[in-house]
Amino acid sequence: MTSSSRFAGKIALVTGAGRGIGRGTAEALYEQGAQVIALDIIEENLQNLKNKYPEITTVQVNLGDWKATKEAIGSLPTVDLLVNNAGVYRMGSILDVCEEDISLHLDVNLKAYLNVAQVLARKLIAEKRMGTFVNVASVCANKPFGKSGAYCISKSGVQMLTEVLACELGPHGIRVNGINPGVVNTDMSKMVGETDKRILIERTPLGRIGEVPDVVHGILYLLSDDSSYMNGHSLVVDGGLLKF
Repeated sequence: MTSSSRFAGKIALVTGAGRGIGRGTAEALYEQGAQVIALDIIEENLQNLKNKYPEITTVQVNLGDWKATKEAIGSLPTVDLLVNNAGVYRMGSILDVCEEDISLHLDVNLKAYLNVAQVLARKLIAEKRMGTFVNVASVCANKPFGKSGAYCISKSGVQMLTEVLACELGPHGIRVNGINPGVVNTDMSKMVGETDKRILIERTPLGRIGEVPDVVHGILYLLSDDSSYMNGHSLVVDGGLLKF
């Protein structure tokens, strides 16, 4: 039993759905009537989600593996709503970034977004169905932050990917938008040192870091018909951090 029918009749895929923003999004979509497919690399996280919501379909795959991802996504039913959310983050000076670091960030944070979107868009186009995609980027796509070089590079790529997909898929009735969160209270943000986090909070006019629902509400808006004339836009949800 769901609390709302906002997304009733829609099939939604959320990547990185095992925790954080992805899990919050998967739960919210389910509670608002969608048939949810939750994808993650960690089986335990998927099982915890499944225990709470037995009707959610779970898929375990390493998005950094192009072929395995394409096969996993290709086996799914046609998806109406996509939230490309899975991501990795390794701190470190740009002078210390090694090939493994940059490859990991690009494989998971950028190439996987394209891979998943390609497979799903082709199905929608073949069936002449409309769809809505949301790519989760970051304020790191808008502004460089120290010790986050590889992450910033990958997320700026996500923002351009959103615009390219919106341009090419729009004529087929598929809208593609992005969301750029600031620092959000998730496991990933715990990798940011307390000193750096305090500085970011001091620079944020609202005086706090974001919570998962702050971002989820934005994602749901972009997925819904309330944003039906938005395409190729990246919605910044950062408490004003980038403005000051």
